[in-house]
Amino acid sequence: MKWLNSFALGLVSILAMGGVWRGDARAQPEPTEDSLLRFEELLRNPHDPKANLAYARALEAAGRIEDARRVYQNVLTLNPNDSSAVAALASLSQAPVPAQTDYTFSTGGAIETNSARRDPNFRPFFDTLAFAEFTVNDLRQLGSVKLQSNIGVFSNIHNRYSPGDISYFAVDSGPVLDLSGAGKLRTAIGGEYVLQGPSPIDGHRARQFEFDAGNVILNYIPTNNSPLQSINLLVGYDSFRPSGSFRSGPVIRMTAPILADDLFPFSSVLLVTPGYVLNGARQPSEAPLQPAHYNEGNIELITFTPLAENQLGSERVVGILGAFLAGDVYNSHSPGQSGSRRDVRLIPRVGLRLLKFAYTPLQLDLDYRYDRNFSTEFAESFRDNIFSLTLTYRF
Repeated sequence: MKWLNSFALGLVSILAMGGVWRGDARAQPEPTEDSLLRFEELLRNPHDPKANLAYARALEAAGRIEDARRVYQNVLTLNPNDSSAVAALASLSQAPVPAQTDYTFSTGGAIETNSARRDPNFRPFFDTLAFAEFTVNDLRQLGSVKLQSNIGVFSNIHNRYSPGDISYFAVDSGPVLDLSGAGKLRTAIGGEYVLQGPSPIDGHRARQFEFDAGNVILNYIPTNNSPLQSINLLVGYDSFRPSGSFRSGPVIRMTAPILADDLFPFSSVLLVTPGYVLNGARQPSEAPLQPAHYNEGNIELITFTPLAENQLGSERVVGILGAFLAGDVYNSHSPGQSGSRRDVRLIPRVGLRLLKFAYTPLQLDLDYRYDRNFSTEFAESFRDNIFSLTLTYRF
């Protein structure tokens, strides 16, 4: 269970709010390069009606109609007599929402100094890996119903540590309901299917079924320019293959990302995402290899700061600084241990994002993360250094 949890956290960091992992589905398309550039201009002048108006127009051109409407409303808050914003809002209220399908392909590699998450009694397990991910996010109007659907496929391969090889498929779909001025609510059903590589002692690299899941997903999206971006709830059931380490059971996951853009004296955005996880895996009658049933509280903080233009072979360089902190409380312990297990997970992150890398539509992310787990059971403690490079293309 420890390694799969580590993989999930690492994948979330790599995907960087990809929106498909464990049901955090988006209700709007991905931002385009133009809207990102306009947003960075807005960061420099957050109270400038012209900067807000330019950003709203970029969002509208990208098909992000709901986001554009909110920014147009913010323009009118700053300047109630802005005729362009008034006309744009009137036009958006009359025009039908066009279908929008966004595709994102990411690929890259990473170096890990301890990919097996060995405790300090053992030598670290140095490894390299490659990964690729493809997502589809579709928003369309079907009669009077607005339908949001997401598909995600991920796979990686390690040079040495075959249990770290994961292939993952996820899909969810559901209507987006208008709550008459109180926001929007998306209700969806989804599923996951996961394959994992075998132990190195098995002598082969063929992946085998690890678990599948059925999920019910709720996403609440506020209406105005609230710092709260959404409240996301997933309730599902994970069905694992028979094993002493992984067991089936209900799962609850919740996140509530909050975006703040005026906390610093310099141009920067802070994204704070508190979360909660309940893994209700059933405990077998025999002694488990590792405990599985746990409660987790977590929080992620990440800042995006524009650093330079037309440098490092890209149009825009953005600095990324963040950290993920999680506390796990298990209701059992590993064999030979006494007392319930408690873990604290800390993953600081620093990186660079190069927009329009090589003056193409590509986005290049260079990241370093230090993954440290503190546990009351010494064998579950580990430290890992992760250096990653990710190329992303949206179309």
